[in-house]
Amino acid sequence: MRALLSTGLILIMTLSCREDAAQPGSLRFFEIGFRSAPSDWRDASFVVATSNADLLSEIEAELAKPEAERRHVNGLLAAGDAGYNRNQAHVFKWHLDPEGWSLAELSIELCDGRPYSDVDLEFDYWLNTVKRFCPWGSFIKKEVAMQLN
Repeated sequence: MRALLSTGLILIMTLSCREDAAQPGSLRFFEIGFRSAPSDWRDASFVVATSNADLLSEIEAELAKPEAERRHVNGLLAAGDAGYNRNQAHVFKWHLDPEGWSLAELSIELCDGRPYSDVDLEFDYWLNTVKRFCPWGSFIKKEVAMQLN
């Protein structure tokens, strides 16, 4: 009996330590792209994260659709890049709250904008007055690998 219990514990520990094992609550990261080409490269994409199982299911369904049919993001702004919100070398001053964003068909115009030219350059206004970011031309582009420090 003791040997069976020890074997079970070793098996559980081994599976939980595998790098590819999905951990409940662990964040997954997605690049958000835009349907139209921006005038500034820093407005071309940003990164969001979530561990919400329902949202992850929605995202997987979105990725199966053509880009033109994918919904846009709508989320609560938070200060700082959270270790992942960047576009190439540019690190944004903000991120979307991992538990405070969703995919939307429609959003009010007030929160429509560009990640760098609007939100970064007018950060205090967006964070304290608008409080949300819902760029209408955005879509889930792809999942990205990310290592948080």
